[in-house]
Amino acid sequence: MLSWHQTLCSKRTRSESEDSLADTPPSQNDIAAGQTQANESCTSAAAADDGTFCDDEDENDTISTDDNSRVSEHEWPECWSQAQVRYFSTNYKWLISRNQKLGCSVCSQVCARVDMQQGQRVSQEWSGCLMSSFGRDKAAQQNSPRKKIKEHRDSIYHKKAVEIKEKATQNTMQKHIEDMRKADYASTCNVFRTAYKIGKHGRPFTDMPIDVQLQVLNGVKMGRVLHSNNSCANILDHIAAEMKKKVVNDIVMNERKLCVLIDESTTISGKSVLVVCLRSAISSENPDTIFFELIELQGTTAKDITEALLGCLHNNGFDPHYLQEHLLAFACDGASVMLGRKAGVAAQLCSKFPYLFVWRLNHRLELAVCDVLKEVGGINHFKIFLDQLYSLYHASPKNQRELTESAHNVGQRLLVIGRVLSVRWVASSERTVKAVWENYQALQVHFTSRAKYKGLNDVLTTVSFVVNLGIMYDALTELSDLSRMLQRRDMTLDQADRQLDRQIRVFESMVSTPGPYTQTAIEAEREKIFRNVCLHENQRVIKINHGQFFHNSHLLSDIKVLQSDSWPASLDIQYGDAAVRRLCQRFRVGERESVLGFRKYKDLKASKTPAALKPLLTAVHTIAVSTSECERAFSSMNDTLTDKRNSLNIKRLSNMIFLKCNGPPLDQFNAQTYVQTWLALGRRSAASTNCEAQSERKVEPKTCWSLF
Repeated sequence: MLSWHQTLCSKRTRSESEDSLADTPPSQNDIAAGQTQANESCTSAAAADDGTFCDDEDENDTISTDDNSRVSEHEWPECWSQAQVRYFSTNYKWLISRNQKLGCSVCSQVCARVDMQQGQRVSQEWSGCLMSSFGRDKAAQQNSPRKKIKEHRDSIYHKKAVEIKEKATQNTMQKHIEDMRKADYASTCNVFRTAYKIGKHGRPFTDMPIDVQLQVLNGVKMGRVLHSNNSCANILDHIAAEMKKKVVNDIVMNERKLCVLIDESTTISGKSVLVVCLRSAISSENPDTIFFELIELQGTTAKDITEALLGCLHNNGFDPHYLQEHLLAFACDGASVMLGRKAGVAAQLCSKFPYLFVWRLNHRLELAVCDVLKEVGGINHFKIFLDQLYSLYHASPKNQRELTESAHNVGQRLLVIGRVLSVRWVASSERTVKAVWENYQALQVHFTSRAKYKGLNDVLTTVSFVVNLGIMYDALTELSDLSRMLQRRDMTLDQADRQLDRQIRVFESMVSTPGPYTQTAIEAEREKIFRNVCLHENQRVIKINHGQFFHNSHLLSDIKVLQSDSWPASLDIQYGDAAVRRLCQRFRVGERESVLGFRKYKDLKASKTPAALKPLLTAVHTIAVSTSECERAFSSMNDTLTDKRNSLNIKRLSNMIFLKCNGPPLDQFNAQTYVQTWLALGRRSAASTNCEAQSERKVEPKTCWSLF
């Protein structure tokens, strides 16, 4: 480019006389720089043509291309000046040059692959970039390409090529196919809604033919195919896969922070499975926890679980680089295979992701209750007695029926007696203690009806047992409320910390001020009567020590800085800046922006959250408080995979749980989106005629049907 530009400059004086450019020389601001030279060097007819060519801007010359984005990178014809090169390349976007020969970018892309009309063809010179100038002098060399450019611009085949390229950007074929299938959309959408209803409510796939038949009888157009149970299963797999893609794309494309929750269990068929849940700010600023996938484990060791988890994340679109930057926290239960210090799942994940935060608040609460059982005397005897009650009434329907009759005789509503302080959540223990408290008189009546229950009756009617029952009822009521609060989907780490701190203060207060049920038990101890049942002393039943029972991180302290109720009265402008910096480094959030946002947050007296502080708050709230969502997924799995429906494979079962836990209500389900992706994969529509329709089942008629 530099060589031919220097040549043009050296010959400018000599070429001015030949080109008849004695008038005012063209400037950079003169848009008709090439036009001025053309009008003075051509004949009158050619000048008229060139005037029309230069003044009128063709509507078809609007195709943008990157070939002319940088003029200096191309070898344009040597006879053109810099101003001419700039003029032609600016006004004719399709004009390209290669080896000092002109060409058309539109025709080169369309070329001979298009279906032209009869007598039309794409010029090989313009499509192959072979158009050169000719002439004895420079004026003739400049006039030659101008005429050819005008003729090519006005040619029918160039206009046709421009039209075809514009249509190609509009996805005309795809839209045409969609228009042809619009008639099929309605019936296919009806089929998809029917299948989604089956998956959302955990119904068996065999309901599909019956539901379709019912809607056909009601006048709904359901097409002629996709009515079988196999079609229902395939449709639900497709819907679940598309929903999961949308979740992953939203997290990855918006670079959201991520928390992973896992739990291991066994299906009714004896297969070891791993539940994977995700917590992230999906499509909003408030993080939410969702079920993600159910994985079949090849082994239950920490290595097997870690490999299965990472494989699940990678296969669904979370690449290792993204996880290194955005995987924030990991939550699991308290099993040793999960939290082993040397080779547990958490330890292996922390070795791969150094900034990973491991948390398990709900299971710490359950483990704390177990520690109290070991430390406080009397609780173990209480637990053994309630376990005997559970075995007595759970294993024998006859005993349960007799207890029900005793409850009716004393005017009580019988509550179910379960296990207490077992591996289940503490709320289940509270329900058992409540059942014994409410049905105390019915139990005593039943125990006195038969001699073999004399030993149980002696323990039940002791003063120590009633006092223990009141203390446990107060404690488990508080703990069950706390456990339910921690299991909420919108519970954040700072809120959970405040709940725990408040509950500790409540227990400390209960040392000196007993709860309502403990006070009732103390009054019964003094009067030796409880619910119209006489009590007696028994030294073998150990009483729980009331005072002993109720008396007994750096990250949390940093998070407390973000809570306005923990700020001191006299607030320094730099208060909490160091804690915010530590949080930003831990959560890999912009440090300077967060500090400035926190200072503004303090100036506003926490009345409004600045936008600069929201990424840090979202990261803090992304940390899961408990794995209760995994427990909900297990409950959904047990409801779906029953003893009569145990042939579901794990992949399909995972899709069913995903729809049941995360799918929108039926009235908010947009079936058309999933129908479009279904048809785009080449699958049949409900109105397809290229296959055999499902034959109707023949039912043996009954003679009485004519009466009905």
